[in-house]
Amino acid sequence: MDDIKATNKRKTLIFGIDGGTWDILNPLLERGVMPCLNRLRESGAWGNLQSVVPVNSAAAWSSLVTGMAPEKHGIYDFFAWHSDRAKRTSVNATWLPRPTLFELMGKLGEVLALKVPMTYPPWPIPGVMVSGLPTPDDETAFTFPSDLAKRLNPLIEKDSAGRSWELEGDHRYLILSQLEAAQRSLENITDRLLKDNHPQTCFVVARDIDELQHFFWDSLTGKDEYGYLLRIEAYFNSIDRYLQRMVDWAGEEGRIVIMSDHGFGPVEGIWHLNDWLKNKGFLRLKSETGDKKQGKDLPLSIRLNFALKRRLLRLMQQFGMKGSKLEQSLIRIKMDGSKYVDLGEIDWYGTMAYAGNVGEELLPIFINLHGREPWGIVTPEIYDSVRDDLKKTLEENSNPMVLTVHRCEDIFAVDDPQKSSAPDLIVETINGAVQSDFCVNQDETFQRSRYRNGCHRRQGMFILAGADVKPQHADASLLDVPATILAWQGINPPAFYDGQILHQLIDSISTPEETAEIERIIGDKTCFSEDDEEGVRKKLESLGYM
Repeated sequence: MDDIKATNKRKTLIFGIDGGTWDILNPLLERGVMPCLNRLRESGAWGNLQSVVPVNSAAAWSSLVTGMAPEKHGIYDFFAWHSDRAKRTSVNATWLPRPTLFELMGKLGEVLALKVPMTYPPWPIPGVMVSGLPTPDDETAFTFPSDLAKRLNPLIEKDSAGRSWELEGDHRYLILSQLEAAQRSLENITDRLLKDNHPQTCFVVARDIDELQHFFWDSLTGKDEYGYLLRIEAYFNSIDRYLQRMVDWAGEEGRIVIMSDHGFGPVEGIWHLNDWLKNKGFLRLKSETGDKKQGKDLPLSIRLNFALKRRLLRLMQQFGMKGSKLEQSLIRIKMDGSKYVDLGEIDWYGTMAYAGNVGEELLPIFINLHGREPWGIVTPEIYDSVRDDLKKTLEENSNPMVLTVHRCEDIFAVDDPQKSSAPDLIVETINGAVQSDFCVNQDETFQRSRYRNGCHRRQGMFILAGADVKPQHADASLLDVPATILAWQGINPPAFYDGQILHQLIDSISTPEETAEIERIIGDKTCFSEDDEEGVRKKLESLGYM
């Protein structure tokens, strides 16, 4: 405890840049858009940060918060099967094993956790929490303590919620407007919280950079057809000024950790894997058998209603009219129809494999295994042969060209893939520029992406800066970050942590002789209410996870 007390005066800033990649940040630094980030990189240790698999925010931030790989904390995506409902449900913070990084850092003093993904619903920590993605709304229970929400609500611009689906071309300025409003709201909230509280550690995430890169990768990489780049640079500059304020809060002796959950790159196209699996005989739809009990095609009346309202909305926008009520109606129609596209068309009793999650760079496929899946038909005895047959078929695919197909145990540290909730196969395409979804009945199995021109990559970025960090370049793993943060604060990481302490980058820390024997607690996994579930799905759909 003496070591902890000795380091208690130093503040710690953990600043997340969701989807951050040097491919985008380097040109911005060279053009002087982000001077604070540039100074921190020049004075500290920096490099590439290898993320976890699958390459998505749910898996990555869960690993950062728990210090464990996905096969240990059990979160691979924003959705998972839940036995109590026998259907897919949104994953939430109750699924995280405890203690998390927040509780452990709380040994030094109060922690401010601000917009960190996978922290909804918020829970009691030694300090204050404002939950991040996938919070369904910013109206009610999104804070700890709970009564903080009503004090923060007036500081949040109500047009900052995600509504990015089906916006393309010259209509994407609406996405920029909502991102700018979200950033102003984040700054307002931060000012209030730092005024009213005295945290020793502040963990904040600039999450909307991820969304910006999804929809503006073209503008960021030299194809600025609609002239968005200047406004995008102004947005990154506002992030940098926010970072500077947080660095000022940490002070000259502060410990600074800047990191991304994953990187980014261009999208070549969308691979509708469930349609591909259907064509190859591994998946069957109800429409092929006449079974309409569990789902059906979206009725023509709903599709026509949606198309007419969308056309009217675009006409209104061309004349400078907002059409917010019409936009809300479109969102409602799309969400009401979600049961038709969220695996509801699959005939599970004739399906051996399916794609249940969105995949980026590394695409997940699940075997419909009996005893593990709600309607599994592949028995354990034939699991290996079915998986090997599917693996071979995938490797022979040419559109898109497949580089390799990984078995579950090749990626994840699992003893028995049949008892794991990890994807059974992970597909890697030639250039990693392919995204997958779980839709069915698309016109083609592989299509050009219309709305999103950027997608996740495993290689992210990091910077460590402080009085005891020497300028140097090095690469690291995302799993190394939580262990390093704790050791830098004088706290021994738990024995169940998977990462290594980056002691070679920080003069004041060294690998402890023994790890902390802390019990890992897995609580009851709760599901959202129907209202919260709908709100979460709206948010995730707007960001492209559905």
